[in-house]
Formats: sequence, structure tokens, C-alpha cells
Amino acid sequence: MANILVTGGNGFIGSHLVDRLARQASVVVFDRRERRYDPLPPGVRAVSGSLSDRDLIRNALTDFGIDTVYHLAWSSIHESATRRPLADIESNLMPTVSLLDACRETGVRRVIYVSSGGTVYGLPQAGAVAEDHPTHPINAYGVTKLAVEKYLGAYRHLYGLEYVVFRPSVPYGPRQNPLGRQGAVAVFLYRALRGDPIVIFGDGQTSRDFFFVTDMIEPLARAGLGDEGVNQAFNLGGGRSYSLNELVAAIGDAVGRSPAVRYEPARLIDAPRVCLDCRAALDAFGWRPTTSLAEGIRQTAAWMRAAQILS
Repeated sequence: MANILVTGGNGFIGSHLVDRLARQASVVVFDRRERRYDPLPPGVRAVSGSLSDRDLIRNALTDFGIDTVYHLAWSSIHESATRRPLADIESNLMPTVSLLDACRETGVRRVIYVSSGGTVYGLPQAGAVAEDHPTHPINAYGVTKLAVEKYLGAYRHLYGLEYVVFRPSVPYGPRQNPLGRQGAVAVFLYRALRGDPIVIFGDGQTSRDFFFVTDMIEPLARAGLGDEGVNQAFNLGGGRSYSLNELVAAIGDAVGRSPAVRYEPARLIDAPRVCLDCRAALDAFGWRPTTSLAEGIRQTAAWMRAAQILS
């Protein structure tokens, strides 16, 4: 049985991943947050702390005999990373390189890293962006995400550390924080359910290929539990791009009323369109998204109501 450590395992994507991995592996969550929305699965162990604590992460890798690491922990978003790039480097890039050093020193075999398909490519030069598209990020978040990819390639060359990189577009679903400044589906849906106005930067024609979080998990799990896709990067997305105006309309259908919308000036940190070509993930993992936007919104709304986070 694989011994797996998941950084950021109490977060939105990480918690769903931990639930899936726990069915087939011994899993350790490493997260600065001590709690998550739902209880940890039976048998999953947890280490609370920061990746900046080099001794803590190294001891966790050693004490639990970790052979595979999923790296999801990240403390910035597009806006905050661009506003404070040095802080982004200090809180994300430097601890990640320290993590890679700890993996090399303790005999970890493979690192699976969640990068960003929405930012590492920059301005799209094609309709659906494939993995060989030029990488020219237009915000600091994409720069640091891409830098980690480059470090993984270097550590593979220098030390033999295996990796798999995933570049998701815009996942959404239960357990996503609806009070943040990113995650349009969760934020918009939360405000619509409360009767609050939705804020859109630009004219609403900005588009993204949103996809449901549980659709994202299976290829991630297979990358750590099997040998598919080693030392490669893979896009993960919804297969179709929806404008923010279309998203608002779909949310209105789900909640039974048209949400109020307030438009504000567009931001330079936002690419006008994100739509990823995911054929490589289909070839390697037999993967394609299966949850429609309407169904995903319905499930997310049901979770928000059940979790009693709308008050």
C-alpha cells in the first residue's frame, strides 16, 4: 500500500482528493488548517503546520515512510500574488523548493503537483490550449506556479525525482470557500442564494471552462496510485468555455431567480478566455469530465444549504 502525503489536504480540492486516496492508500494530510468542512476519512492521519517549517515537513515524510507527495498547498490567488510578488515567492515558491529538497533527502519517489491551467499559458493563442502552448503568464500567480514546474523538471534531471503536473482550469463544487475573491461559481452562487448582487470585472464576456471538482480527482489519484503520466504535464478542464454572463444565467436557473449583477472595470491580471485541450489526459488516464455545469451548480447549491453557510 502506498504511503501518501497531501499538502493542503484540508482544502477544497485536497479534501476531495484525500477522500479518494484513502480508499486505496495510507494517507497523511499536511495542512496549516487543522479542520475541514467534513470529517477526515477513517485512518487518515494529520500533521498541522506550515511548509515553511522545514523540520516539520522532513519529519513527517520520514516518520510516515512517505513515498508519494501531492502538493496542493498554496496561500495566494491571482490578485494577491500580483499585488505582493515577493510575499508570494516567500510563502509559496520557497517552501515548495524546500519541500522538494526534503523529498529528495528522504527518498520520496514521486511528487504530483497541481499547477494552474488558467494562468501558466497567459494570453491564449489558440481556441483550445494544449500542453505545448507557449507559457507566458500575465500575472505573478502564474509565474510562481510555472516556476515550480520548472523546478520539478530540474529535480527529475538532477536527482531522479519523478513528477506529474496537472494544470486545471477552474474547478468548482462542494467545500469551496464562497467568501473568497476567486472561484466564480462558488462566490456567484453564494451571493445569488443570499439575494446579494454578483460582482463581475469587465463586461461579463470573460470565459472559463469550469468543471466539477469530483471530475478532477480521478486522474490525480491514478497519477499517484499507478504509473500513468509520469514526468509529464496534463491539462484538466471542462471541455467547453462559458462566459461569466452565461454562468450567471445558469445560476439563476438553479436558484429560480435572476441574480442582480454589478459590473466593475476589467483587470489586467485576467486572461479573456480559458479553454483547455484535455486530450492528453484522455490518452493517459482515459479521463473526461462527466458533470454538466447545471448539475454541478445544483450539487454545489445543495451542499451550501446543507452545510448551513448561507446565514
